[in-house]
Amino acid sequence: EMRVAVIGAGCCGITAVKACLEENLDVVCFERSSNSGGLWWYRDDEQEPGRSTVMRFTVANTSKEMSAYSDFPPMKEMAVYMTHGQTLRYIRSYAEHFGVPSRIRYRHHVIRLGTDGTLTVLDLDSGREFEETFDSVLVCTGHHATPSIPKFPGLEKFKGRVLHSQHYKYADEGFRDKRTAVVGFGISGADVAVDLTTVTDRVLLVTRRMSWIYPQHIGGVPTDAYILNQLRLWIYSWLPPYFFSRHFQRICNQEFDHKLLGTQPPHPLIKQAGIPNHILPLKLLAGSTELRANLEAFTENGMVFNGVEEPIDAVVFSTGYTNEVPFARDILPAGGQRLPLYKRMIPPKHPNIAFLGYIDASLNLSQGFEMQARYMASVLTGKLTLPSTKVMQDEVWRVHDLSKRQFLDTPRHYLMVDRVAYVNDLARAIGAKPKYYWLFLTDIKLWWTLITSPLLNYQYRLRGPNAWPGAREAILGYAERMRAPLQVSMGSRHQVKKRRRLKTWGIVPVVAIVIISISVKSLITTAAT
Repeated sequence: EMRVAVIGAGCCGITAVKACLEENLDVVCFERSSNSGGLWWYRDDEQEPGRSTVMRFTVANTSKEMSAYSDFPPMKEMAVYMTHGQTLRYIRSYAEHFGVPSRIRYRHHVIRLGTDGTLTVLDLDSGREFEETFDSVLVCTGHHATPSIPKFPGLEKFKGRVLHSQHYKYADEGFRDKRTAVVGFGISGADVAVDLTTVTDRVLLVTRRMSWIYPQHIGGVPTDAYILNQLRLWIYSWLPPYFFSRHFQRICNQEFDHKLLGTQPPHPLIKQAGIPNHILPLKLLAGSTELRANLEAFTENGMVFNGVEEPIDAVVFSTGYTNEVPFARDILPAGGQRLPLYKRMIPPKHPNIAFLGYIDASLNLSQGFEMQARYMASVLTGKLTLPSTKVMQDEVWRVHDLSKRQFLDTPRHYLMVDRVAYVNDLARAIGAKPKYYWLFLTDIKLWWTLITSPLLNYQYRLRGPNAWPGAREAILGYAERMRAPLQVSMGSRHQVKKRRRLKTWGIVPVVAIVIISISVKSLITTAAT
């Protein structure tokens, strides 16, 4: 009987344990904390080195239905954009439902991972250190362990407060009325800058390059649900990527004119991970947050931009993390490099080990984590056979070359994937990708809902290994679960339904035009596989 170890009990590790249980594998999970949830388990206290959590004010930047596990829809009363507390409750409910906690050894810290699957583990309660060998090891600790802080001239002389966003919890009294700079114009940098404006009048947001900022809803629809609409994705799949990028850039500029305020980057939106933040543009317009570029150096009491010193009392570095895994240095290179992993998971020379969750993408990631877990479970049970080491290595370099062309060639984007293509590739490999043309012939209601809906995770349980009988109902009921927390009366609900019905029938001619193209493309893809 194959013994499998999972390292980490966050949202990725939990789904890895569950995928192993589905295949009747003997699985054990090692978790350093005293409970599950990983990043989503917020704690006010200062965490240990290498342990990160969300911030006190964090709200998920993807909507609940787009973040859902494939066979466990979120409760309808939960907010469309869940707070970190709701997200943690959802993750733990999922784990309890599938019996995951019984396989977790809490307060066990993995110190070293050997190439043969031997783990060196420290029991944090007893202080005992021991070794245990497994047939396979799934590393699910994520890539938010080791902060990356650029080396700026004079930083060591700066007398003010300095911290990384890994240790930023909220705008505490230590920041009140302080002249504060946030270095790094990414998702966390934008969040920190906005939060700091609650205790100080002026925050500098320092960046080397500008970024696209997009709203969290478009026409009242969550942005991820709008962008990842199946019909829209199919139409754009027949067009050059330029068309999608231009379309979405226009939407972003309708909310916030990037060019007018000097925040428009020189590259198209599809080449970077954008920033979902509808509050930051208001802060920029109000002057409570100011952008700065070309940071040259630090002084004892400030920062130098273009030869001019600005007084600063505190600095928060939101400059990301290295990609290294400290306990697996025998297997992966040091941080700051592209990871040589087949399917973004498997070291070609050590196929008994996999690194799940070491991907990044705009919008939702949970679908990718779960599909990685299902893919590896199929590999471990022999349902999928990996190619030779040489073939896997060649594929790794091919994907790296493609990634350099598809995204910005910067450390922040080394883990970036085209989420839709990536998830569909893994789903196709395990036999879980829906056959849309067959659904069109056999279940027109489900087919219609699928193509006019976002890319819901439940569709990957309609067929294939461990298909879920409730997948169809979950897909048909997703809109009601999204509306539920917003409903105020039966009367308004009736009006919404009536308007939606008219809007839906209005796109019938468009759908009729593309049905043949969609069916042909599905048949071609099926034949190719």
